[in-house]
Amino acid sequence: MRMNELGRTGLKVSRLCFGTLTMSPLQKDMTPEDGARLLVYAYERGVRFLDTADLYGTYPHIRLALKSAPDYVISTKAYCWDRKTASEALERAYRGIGRDYVDIFMLHEQESLYTLRGHEEALEYLAEQKAKGHIGAVGVSTHYVACVKAAPKFPMIDVIHPLINVGGIGIQDGTREDMEQAIANAREHGIGIFAMKPLGGGHLIQGNRAALEYAIDNPLLDAIAVGMQSEEEIDADVAMFEGDPAAFDRLEALRHRERRVMVHDWCEGCGKCAERCRQSAISIVDGRARVDSEKCVFCGYCARACPQFCIKVV
Repeated sequence: MRMNELGRTGLKVSRLCFGTLTMSPLQKDMTPEDGARLLVYAYERGVRFLDTADLYGTYPHIRLALKSAPDYVISTKAYCWDRKTASEALERAYRGIGRDYVDIFMLHEQESLYTLRGHEEALEYLAEQKAKGHIGAVGVSTHYVACVKAAPKFPMIDVIHPLINVGGIGIQDGTREDMEQAIANAREHGIGIFAMKPLGGGHLIQGNRAALEYAIDNPLLDAIAVGMQSEEEIDADVAMFEGDPAAFDRLEALRHRERRVMVHDWCEGCGKCAERCRQSAISIVDGRARVDSEKCVFCGYCARACPQFCIKVV
């Protein structure tokens, strides 16, 4: 598996990053044991980088996996806006994965220069922890071109985790070309880039070969996070990233897997899922949540917002 240096961080990561959202309670809801088994399997296939979040609930899966796969570079993220929230989230990460060090810690879902300025206290705290040796790199995750453009203005930001894919699906304030230009500028400032949602949250699965080729061949991306839920998916993605011609046949066998958001009958139409959705993909119709599958990127964040646990990505 090809290894890259992630910007100026000094961290060496595999080009394929294991995105753990798909195994989380927000999606597949794997047990820690089953999730750890997949993480170890990917590690044995050469994957050395994984992405998680405070929100995902996958720290237990990772903690188990680290017993057999100790060299994973771990990136996590959380909603933080000041020293207190950043400190609390970092402590949860330490306890969750069983380490007193996190390779990459990012502010989750940042939007613009104004968002970053509003959360600058959290960034400064994380930079202090990096200086003390508790964090390897500080970063931000985003679906917004404006955030990527603004990030170089903040010297404490080492890594950006942007949404980008061949169709530009999910980018909130521009086109794929706009995002590419912003990423190129960030790279010129030494910022590491690892992409999210190369398959557009599942919308590009029917054209997964073209979508993955776009991401893999893109020189702007140091690494690409891909969600994987089975050994077959891991084998196919590893083969694709290694340039194995047999990968195309494996991808073809997997391309018919469809994803959807399920809303249970007991939905009360409270609207909290619609308020949480950054894609404006959920509306309340006749007293029940309704999902626009053309807008949805199947992140599952709406599930965490639902007080009745009636919505889930399947």
